[in-house]
Amino acid sequence: MISLFEELGDADLSAIAANCTTRTYEKGAQIFGDKDSSTDVFFILDGVVRANTISPEGREVIYSEIGTGAIFGEFSAVDGLPRSTAVFAVTDCTVAKMTSRKFFELLRANGAVSARLVELLVAKIRAMSERVFEVSALSVRERLRRELLRLATDGRRQGKMIVIKPAPTHYEIAARIGSHREAVTREFNRLETEALLEVSRRQISILDVEKLRRPDGGG
Repeated sequence: MISLFEELGDADLSAIAANCTTRTYEKGAQIFGDKDSSTDVFFILDGVVRANTISPEGREVIYSEIGTGAIFGEFSAVDGLPRSTAVFAVTDCTVAKMTSRKFFELLRANGAVSARLVELLVAKIRAMSERVFEVSALSVRERLRRELLRLATDGRRQGKMIVIKPAPTHYEIAARIGSHREAVTREFNRLETEALLEVSRRQISILDVEKLRRPDGGG
């Protein structure tokens, strides 16, 4: 179920589906680029996508990764301005696409959808505000601790331990927290030395999540 439409009945959902086109993207494919002029809105039927920007020097900033049931592209659909980020398929994806005109017609006709969109936009703004604060004011160590706790919310709990699999690479985590791979690797090594983490290929095991929640990261 698409989160934006979770309060709607079958008849409304069928009408929305009739105004969408469906497309699949292979892993790694670009769905739209940074500064693109397109204004369609997208709903993820299956898979995971990533919103990012790459600087002229080649440095990547990852803003978010969202999966099945989520919506993206709504900023340009609402304000008509160019895309603020690029979006790529992290996995093979199936998405439904709606034009901005049809999207506005839906918002005007359905108060529940409009209210839900406001909730989703506020959640995105809060998450982005939190990340801006972290990059501006916190050390790499603290930013990594907070990112690991965010990842842990989707991990598999085993007693005190939480397993994150598949886990982002050190490069991907660095791009998420505004750092570089070498600094992230150093902090991972420190956390492993302190017996807070075990790291293997595409898997991170947080050995004691309650200890990691402490502001000093257990150190």
